[in-house]
Amino acid sequence: PRLHEAMRGEHRDDFLAAMGKEISELEAHGTWSIVRKESMPLGSNLLPSTWALKIKRYPDGRMRKNKARFCVRGDKQIADVDYFESYAPVASWSTVCMVMNLAIQRGWATRQVDFSNAFIQANLKEEVYVELPEMFRDDQNHGSKDGVVLKLNKSLYGLVQAPLSWYNHLQKGLNELDLKVSTLDPGMYYGHGMTIITYVDDTLFFGPDLKAIENLITELAGLGYG
Repeated sequence: PRLHEAMRGEHRDDFLAAMGKEISELEAHGTWSIVRKESMPLGSNLLPSTWALKIKRYPDGRMRKNKARFCVRGDKQIADVDYFESYAPVASWSTVCMVMNLAIQRGWATRQVDFSNAFIQANLKEEVYVELPEMFRDDQNHGSKDGVVLKLNKSLYGLVQAPLSWYNHLQKGLNELDLKVSTLDPGMYYGHGMTIITYVDDTLFFGPDLKAIENLITELAGLGYG
């Protein structure tokens, strides 16, 4: 549902709770700094924010949870102002199929990791300013609260450069664990007798030793990749 639909629906309170939880988690990660609107440099672009809301259900249709994601309107970004590069490499499907076939033929163990709130784990290099989220601001004051806006320190979903920032952040962690990127596919890494496939915030681990895979995942989590 869109925000105005959710706020008029039967799950209003559940969505409000999910939105509060989302903002609390983002603040705990130091995702932004609150600054005065007039402190924005001349020529800066103030981006609108939006909520992505979803009702998640079990396969049989039972309610599972209400999810709220605070996002940036990346379609309002301006090239060479609040982003410079946007292309983020991902593994090709031919690579994924090849490695999965090898794993089946050789009886390798596999593990899949979906990083939680992946994008906000990556520091943001560009100066990006965003309006306060709806339901947490005074709309009579033009999208701000007492004339303040958010200056992002970390990537947020919706930013044009968010996938690239995450890719560079994850690559740094994998390199620290002595994993090398393939010269044929930038979404494939290898080392420690295993192969790793990355596709945005989803990562697949393949190898003959399940314990080695689980140890590597634990080490990656120890570096702050949750």
